Amino acid sequence: MFNEIKNFPAQVADAINDTKDLSLDLGKIHRIVIMGMGGSAIAGSIMKDISPHLEIIVERNYFPNAIIDEHTLLIISSYSGNTEEALSYYRHASSFTKNIFGITSGGELLESLKKDNHDFHILPQGYPPRSILGYTLAVLIKLLDEDELLELLNIELLQEYSNKFSLESSEVFALAKKTHSTFPVIITEEDLSSIGYRLKCQLNENSKMLSYNVTLPEMNHNDIIGWENKLIDKSFFSLIWIDITWPQNVKRMNITNEILKHKTSSNHHIQIPSKLKNDLSGLFYLLNYLDWFSYWCGHLNNVDIDAVESIDILKKKLA
Repeated sequence: MFNEIKNFPAQVADAINDTKDLSLDLGKIHRIVIMGMGGSAIAGSIMKDISPHLEIIVERNYFPNAIIDEHTLLIISSYSGNTEEALSYYRHASSFTKNIFGITSGGELLESLKKDNHDFHILPQGYPPRSILGYTLAVLIKLLDEDELLELLNIELLQEYSNKFSLESSEVFALAKKTHSTFPVIITEEDLSSIGYRLKCQLNENSKMLSYNVTLPEMNHNDIIGWENKLIDKSFFSLIWIDITWPQNVKRMNITNEILKHKTSSNHHIQIPSKLKNDLSGLFYLLNYLDWFSYWCGHLNNVDIDAVESIDILKKKLA
Protein backbone atom coordinates (compact mmCIF):
# COMPACT_ATOMS: atom_id res chain seq x y z
CA MET A 1 0.00 0.00 0.00
CA PHE A 2 2.95 2.33 0.64
CA ASN A 3 3.89 2.59 -3.03
CA GLU A 4 0.28 2.94 -4.19
CA ILE A 5 -0.25 5.93 -1.88
CA LYS A 6 3.10 7.51 -2.69
CA ASN A 7 2.44 7.21 -6.42
CA PHE A 8 -1.13 8.52 -6.20
CA PRO A 9 -0.35 11.67 -8.27
CA ALA A 10 1.38 9.55 -10.93
CA GLN A 11 -1.68 7.29 -11.02
CA VAL A 12 -3.87 10.33 -11.72
CA ALA A 13 -1.48 11.45 -14.46
CA ASP A 14 -1.63 7.98 -16.05
CA ALA A 15 -5.42 8.07 -15.96
CA ILE A 16 -5.52 11.48 -17.64
CA ASN A 17 -3.26 10.17 -20.40
CA ASP A 18 -5.23 6.93 -20.81
CA THR A 19 -8.58 8.71 -21.10
CA LYS A 20 -7.69 11.30 -23.74
CA ASP A 21 -10.08 9.74 -26.25
CA LEU A 22 -12.82 8.85 -23.78
CA SER A 23 -16.15 10.55 -24.38
CA LEU A 24 -19.89 10.00 -24.16
CA ASP A 25 -22.84 11.76 -25.74
CA LEU A 26 -24.66 13.29 -22.77
CA GLY A 27 -27.10 15.28 -24.91
CA LYS A 28 -30.20 13.29 -23.96
CA ILE A 29 -29.05 12.35 -20.45
CA HIS A 30 -31.09 13.89 -17.61
CA ARG A 31 -29.77 11.80 -14.72
CA ILE A 32 -26.55 9.95 -13.88
CA VAL A 33 -26.59 6.92 -11.59
CA ILE A 34 -23.23 5.61 -10.40
CA MET A 35 -23.33 2.17 -8.81
CA GLY A 36 -20.48 0.60 -6.84
CA MET A 37 -19.49 -0.82 -3.49
CA GLY A 38 -16.65 0.12 -1.13
CA GLY A 39 -13.67 1.61 -2.91
CA SER A 40 -15.47 1.37 -6.25
CA ALA A 41 -18.25 3.71 -5.08
CA ILE A 42 -16.31 6.50 -3.40
CA ALA A 43 -15.27 8.11 -6.70
CA GLY A 44 -18.97 8.51 -7.51
CA SER A 45 -19.64 10.23 -4.19
CA ILE A 46 -16.72 12.61 -4.74
CA MET A 47 -17.92 13.31 -8.29
CA LYS A 48 -21.33 14.19 -6.89
CA ASP A 49 -19.74 16.68 -4.48
CA ILE A 50 -17.51 18.40 -7.04
CA SER A 51 -20.17 18.60 -9.78
CA PRO A 52 -23.38 19.75 -8.08
CA HIS A 53 -24.69 21.02 -11.42
CA LEU A 54 -25.01 17.40 -12.58
CA GLU A 55 -27.84 15.25 -11.27
CA ILE A 56 -25.76 12.40 -9.84
CA ILE A 57 -27.15 9.61 -7.68
CA VAL A 58 -24.79 7.10 -6.04
CA GLU A 59 -26.20 3.63 -5.34
CA ARG A 60 -24.70 0.91 -3.13
CA ASN A 61 -27.22 -1.92 -3.38
CA TYR A 62 -28.25 -5.17 -5.08
CA PHE A 63 -31.00 -3.43 -7.05
CA PRO A 64 -31.93 0.11 -8.16
CA ASN A 65 -33.56 2.46 -5.71
CA ALA A 66 -33.10 5.44 -8.05
CA ILE A 67 -35.37 6.03 -11.04
CA ILE A 68 -33.69 4.63 -14.14
CA ASP A 69 -35.14 5.26 -17.61
CA GLU A 70 -34.05 5.90 -21.19
CA HIS A 71 -32.68 9.32 -20.17
CA THR A 72 -30.49 7.88 -17.41
CA LEU A 73 -26.76 7.18 -17.77
CA LEU A 74 -25.91 4.20 -15.59
CA ILE A 75 -22.24 3.81 -14.65
CA ILE A 76 -21.40 0.46 -13.05
CA SER A 77 -18.08 0.51 -11.19
CA SER A 78 -16.52 -2.70 -9.89
CA TYR A 79 -12.77 -3.01 -9.77
CA SER A 80 -12.70 -6.81 -9.76
CA GLY A 81 -15.73 -7.09 -12.02
CA ASN A 82 -17.05 -9.83 -9.74
CA THR A 83 -18.70 -7.84 -6.94
CA GLU A 84 -21.99 -9.62 -6.37
CA GLU A 85 -23.97 -6.44 -5.64
CA ALA A 86 -22.72 -4.80 -8.85
CA LEU A 87 -23.58 -7.83 -10.96
CA SER A 88 -27.05 -8.05 -9.41
CA TYR A 89 -27.64 -4.33 -9.94
CA TYR A 90 -26.53 -4.59 -13.56
CA ARG A 91 -28.98 -7.43 -14.23
CA HIS A 92 -31.87 -5.48 -12.70
CA ALA A 93 -31.07 -2.11 -14.26
CA SER A 94 -30.07 -3.15 -17.78
CA SER A 95 -33.72 -3.60 -18.76
CA PHE A 96 -34.48 0.07 -17.96
CA THR A 97 -31.80 1.85 -20.00
CA LYS A 98 -29.39 1.19 -22.83
CA ASN A 99 -27.10 3.99 -21.63
CA ILE A 100 -24.71 1.88 -19.58
CA PHE A 101 -20.98 2.38 -19.07
CA GLY A 102 -18.70 0.07 -17.08
CA ILE A 103 -15.53 0.83 -15.13
CA THR A 104 -13.70 -2.37 -14.20
CA SER A 105 -10.50 -4.35 -14.54
CA GLY A 106 -12.24 -7.47 -15.84
CA GLY A 107 -14.31 -10.29 -14.39
CA GLU A 108 -17.92 -11.20 -15.06
CA LEU A 109 -18.96 -7.56 -15.37
CA LEU A 110 -16.62 -6.97 -18.31
CA GLU A 111 -17.91 -10.13 -20.01
CA SER A 112 -21.52 -8.94 -19.59
CA LEU A 113 -20.75 -5.45 -20.88
CA LYS A 114 -19.10 -6.92 -23.99
CA LYS A 115 -21.92 -9.36 -24.57
CA ASP A 116 -24.55 -6.64 -24.24
CA ASN A 117 -22.59 -4.21 -26.42
CA HIS A 118 -22.08 -1.53 -23.76
CA ASP A 119 -19.09 0.79 -23.52
CA PHE A 120 -16.49 0.42 -20.77
CA HIS A 121 -13.08 1.53 -19.56
CA ILE A 122 -10.63 -1.08 -18.29
CA LEU A 123 -8.71 -0.19 -15.12
CA PRO A 124 -5.11 -1.35 -14.57
CA GLN A 125 -4.90 -4.58 -12.60
CA GLY A 126 -2.96 -5.38 -9.44
CA TYR A 127 -4.30 -2.72 -7.07
CA PRO A 128 -6.32 -3.12 -3.87
CA PRO A 129 -9.72 -1.64 -4.91
CA ARG A 130 -9.46 1.18 -2.37
CA SER A 131 -6.11 2.32 -3.81
CA ILE A 132 -7.28 2.88 -7.40
CA LEU A 133 -9.39 5.93 -6.49
CA GLY A 134 -7.24 8.49 -8.32
CA TYR A 135 -7.60 6.58 -11.57
CA THR A 136 -11.33 5.93 -11.22
CA LEU A 137 -12.09 9.52 -10.27
CA ALA A 138 -10.14 10.82 -13.28
CA VAL A 139 -12.14 8.47 -15.54
CA LEU A 140 -15.43 9.82 -14.15
CA ILE A 141 -14.34 13.44 -14.53
CA LYS A 142 -13.37 12.82 -18.14
CA LEU A 143 -16.45 10.73 -18.85
CA LEU A 144 -18.83 13.39 -17.56
CA ASP A 145 -17.23 16.07 -19.71
CA GLU A 146 -15.43 17.97 -16.96
CA ASP A 147 -12.07 17.97 -18.77
CA GLU A 148 -11.04 21.43 -17.59
CA LEU A 149 -10.89 20.16 -14.01
CA LEU A 150 -8.17 17.69 -14.96
CA GLU A 151 -6.24 20.17 -17.06
CA LEU A 152 -5.69 22.42 -14.03
CA LEU A 153 -4.27 19.70 -11.76
CA ASN A 154 -0.76 20.42 -10.47
CA ILE A 155 0.56 16.86 -10.60
CA GLU A 156 4.16 17.87 -9.91
CA LEU A 157 3.29 19.73 -6.72
CA LEU A 158 0.98 16.93 -5.59
CA GLN A 159 3.87 14.47 -6.01
CA GLU A 160 6.15 16.71 -3.95
CA TYR A 161 3.65 16.65 -1.10
CA SER A 162 3.18 12.88 -1.37
CA ASN A 163 6.93 12.32 -1.20
CA LYS A 164 7.07 14.50 1.93
CA PHE A 165 4.16 12.68 3.59
CA SER A 166 5.87 9.31 3.01
CA LEU A 167 8.47 10.20 5.67
CA GLU A 168 8.17 9.56 9.40
CA SER A 169 9.32 13.13 9.96
CA SER A 170 6.16 14.44 8.25
CA GLU A 171 3.22 16.24 9.85
CA VAL A 172 0.97 13.36 8.78
CA PHE A 173 2.99 10.86 10.80
CA ALA A 174 2.89 13.22 13.81
CA LEU A 175 -0.90 13.40 13.51
CA ALA A 176 -1.13 9.60 13.29
CA LYS A 177 0.93 9.28 16.49
CA LYS A 178 -1.64 11.42 18.32
CA THR A 179 -4.69 9.56 17.02
CA HIS A 180 -3.86 5.95 16.06
CA SER A 181 -5.01 4.59 19.44
CA THR A 182 -8.23 6.63 19.48
CA PHE A 183 -11.66 6.55 17.87
CA PRO A 184 -11.46 9.45 15.38
CA VAL A 185 -14.55 11.53 14.73
CA ILE A 186 -14.20 13.12 11.28
CA ILE A 187 -15.92 16.42 10.58
CA THR A 188 -16.24 18.12 7.19
CA GLU A 189 -18.52 20.71 5.68
CA GLU A 190 -21.45 19.37 3.71
CA ASP A 191 -19.77 19.81 0.30
CA LEU A 192 -16.85 17.59 1.39
CA SER A 193 -18.89 14.85 3.05
CA SER A 194 -17.50 12.31 0.56
CA ILE A 195 -13.96 13.12 1.72
CA GLY A 196 -14.92 12.53 5.35
CA TYR A 197 -16.50 9.23 4.39
CA ARG A 198 -13.39 8.27 2.41
CA LEU A 199 -11.20 8.80 5.48
CA LYS A 200 -13.61 6.80 7.63
CA CYS A 201 -13.36 3.89 5.17
CA GLN A 202 -9.56 4.11 4.90
CA LEU A 203 -9.20 4.06 8.69
CA ASN A 204 -11.47 1.00 8.75
CA GLU A 205 -9.51 -0.89 6.09
CA ASN A 206 -5.93 0.35 6.28
CA SER A 207 -5.66 1.14 9.99
CA LYS A 208 -8.12 -1.44 11.38
CA MET A 209 -9.76 1.38 13.36
CA LEU A 210 -13.38 2.25 14.03
CA SER A 211 -14.40 5.79 13.10
CA TYR A 212 -17.36 7.82 11.90
CA ASN A 213 -17.87 11.00 9.90
CA VAL A 214 -20.31 13.88 10.34
CA THR A 215 -20.77 17.32 8.78
CA LEU A 216 -21.09 20.91 9.90
CA PRO A 217 -23.38 22.59 10.72
CA GLU A 218 -25.53 19.45 11.18
CA MET A 219 -23.19 18.05 13.86
CA ASN A 220 -24.11 20.98 16.13
CA HIS A 221 -27.80 20.10 15.94
CA ASN A 222 -27.60 16.54 17.31
CA ASP A 223 -24.20 14.82 17.57
CA ILE A 224 -22.81 17.34 20.04
CA ILE A 225 -25.49 16.42 22.58
CA GLY A 226 -24.35 12.79 22.57
CA TRP A 227 -21.03 13.94 24.00
CA GLU A 228 -22.76 14.94 27.25
CA ASN A 229 -22.69 11.29 28.36
CA LYS A 230 -20.70 11.16 31.61
CA LEU A 231 -19.26 7.72 30.78
CA ILE A 232 -17.13 9.01 27.86
CA ASP A 233 -13.42 8.34 28.37
CA LYS A 234 -11.40 11.36 27.21
CA SER A 235 -8.49 9.19 26.03
CA PHE A 236 -10.70 7.26 23.62
CA PHE A 237 -11.82 9.96 21.14
CA SER A 238 -10.11 12.44 18.84
CA LEU A 239 -11.53 15.04 16.45
CA ILE A 240 -10.33 15.36 12.84
CA TRP A 241 -11.59 18.50 11.08
CA ILE A 242 -11.09 18.62 7.30
CA ASP A 243 -10.71 21.99 5.57
CA ILE A 244 -13.43 23.94 7.38
CA THR A 245 -13.65 27.27 5.50
CA TRP A 246 -17.12 28.83 5.78
CA PRO A 247 -16.72 31.62 8.42
CA GLN A 248 -19.67 30.56 10.55
CA ASN A 249 -18.53 26.94 10.43
CA VAL A 250 -15.03 27.98 11.53
CA LYS A 251 -16.68 29.58 14.58
CA ARG A 252 -18.67 26.38 15.13
CA MET A 253 -15.47 24.30 14.95
CA ASN A 254 -13.66 26.47 17.51
CA ILE A 255 -16.62 26.55 19.91
CA THR A 256 -17.14 22.77 19.54
CA ASN A 257 -13.46 22.13 20.32
CA GLU A 258 -13.84 24.24 23.45
CA ILE A 259 -17.01 22.41 24.55
CA LEU A 260 -15.44 18.98 23.95
CA LYS A 261 -11.94 19.67 25.28
CA HIS A 262 -12.63 17.53 28.36
CA LYS A 263 -14.15 14.73 26.27
CA THR A 264 -11.48 14.23 23.58
CA SER A 265 -7.75 13.53 23.65
CA SER A 266 -6.92 15.85 20.73
CA ASN A 267 -8.30 17.81 17.80
CA HIS A 268 -6.65 18.67 14.52
CA HIS A 269 -7.65 20.78 11.53
CA ILE A 270 -6.35 19.51 8.16
CA GLN A 271 -6.28 22.35 5.65
CA ILE A 272 -5.53 22.62 1.95
CA PRO A 273 -2.35 24.69 1.34
CA SER A 274 -3.10 28.10 -0.17
CA LYS A 275 -1.11 27.31 -3.32
CA LEU A 276 -3.54 24.45 -4.10
CA LYS A 277 -6.77 26.21 -3.17
CA ASN A 278 -7.85 27.52 -6.56
CA ASP A 279 -8.64 24.30 -8.43
CA LEU A 280 -9.24 20.59 -8.00
CA SER A 281 -5.62 20.06 -6.92
CA GLY A 282 -6.72 20.83 -3.36
CA LEU A 283 -9.17 17.94 -3.33
CA PHE A 284 -6.57 15.51 -4.68
CA TYR A 285 -4.16 16.82 -2.04
CA LEU A 286 -6.68 15.95 0.68
CA LEU A 287 -7.24 12.46 -0.72
CA ASN A 288 -3.51 11.75 -0.69
CA TYR A 289 -2.98 13.33 2.75
CA LEU A 290 -5.78 11.27 4.30
CA ASP A 291 -4.54 8.06 2.68
CA TRP A 292 -1.12 8.69 4.23
CA PHE A 293 -2.81 9.39 7.56
CA SER A 294 -4.61 6.03 7.45
CA TYR A 295 -1.39 4.30 6.35
CA TRP A 296 0.66 5.71 9.24
CA CYS A 297 -2.12 4.87 11.73
CA GLY A 298 -2.02 1.28 10.47
CA HIS A 299 1.77 1.25 10.70
CA LEU A 300 1.67 2.48 14.30
CA ASN A 301 -1.06 -0.04 15.13
CA ASN A 302 1.23 -2.80 13.81
CA VAL A 303 -1.44 -4.27 11.52
CA ASP A 304 -1.32 -5.74 8.03
CA ILE A 305 -2.44 -2.67 6.10
CA ASP A 306 -3.22 -4.60 2.92
CA ALA A 307 -5.28 -7.34 4.57
CA VAL A 308 -9.10 -7.29 4.74
CA GLU A 309 -9.58 -10.56 6.60
CA SER A 310 -13.18 -10.07 7.74
CA ILE A 311 -14.28 -9.16 4.20
CA ASP A 312 -12.58 -12.27 2.86
CA ILE A 313 -14.33 -14.46 5.45
CA LEU A 314 -17.68 -12.84 4.67
CA LYS A 315 -17.29 -13.39 0.92
CA LYS A 316 -16.45 -17.07 1.43
CA LYS A 317 -19.52 -17.59 3.61
CA LEU A 318 -21.76 -15.78 1.12
CA ALA A 319 -20.47 -17.77 -1.87
